[in-house]
Amino acid sequence: MMIKGKICHQEVNKMTAKETELQREMHEMAQKTAELQEELSGEKNRLAGELQLLLEEIKSSKDQLKELTLENSELKKSLDCMHKDQVEKEGKVREEIAEYQLRLHEAEKKHQALLLDTNKQYEVEIQIYREKLTSKEECLSSQKLEIDLLKSSKEELNNSLKATTQILEELKKTKEQ
Repeated sequence: MMIKGKICHQEVNKMTAKETELQREMHEMAQKTAELQEELSGEKNRLAGELQLLLEEIKSSKDQLKELTLENSELKKSLDCMHKDQVEKEGKVREEIAEYQLRLHEAEKKHQALLLDTNKQYEVEIQIYREKLTSKEECLSSQKLEIDLLKSSKEELNNSLKATTQILEELKKTKEQ
């Protein structure tokens, strides 16, 4: 019975250590999540900066195109070609912006889904270990009660043995007389 109690106690200790480890891992995961969110925010800001620069470049190019058209009508054909190129660039930039936004949105969705899934897995594991811990604690309590009963029975047997020994000694004395 003592060995079973020690084994249960060791299992309880192992499960408690495992629960602590899982909580530490959840904390690390939360820190990693915060780092990933910061990284995502930085990437978002960088892309927004690039977008702003590209938009400013487009605006600047449009302004230059207007000035050239007014200054020199003889360069109209050249300017028309440049304008055509500029429109293509704008379309490409818009496509790139749309693509970046789509990729960013998809990355955010995947990240959130991964976080939710990981958190659910850890919660399930923690619940399982809590249930096991509760079961082992109940087992331990049951074994403690059994030990207390055995101690009580041992004490009663010792008292009975003493009383029986006393009676035997008295009987021996009476028999000798």
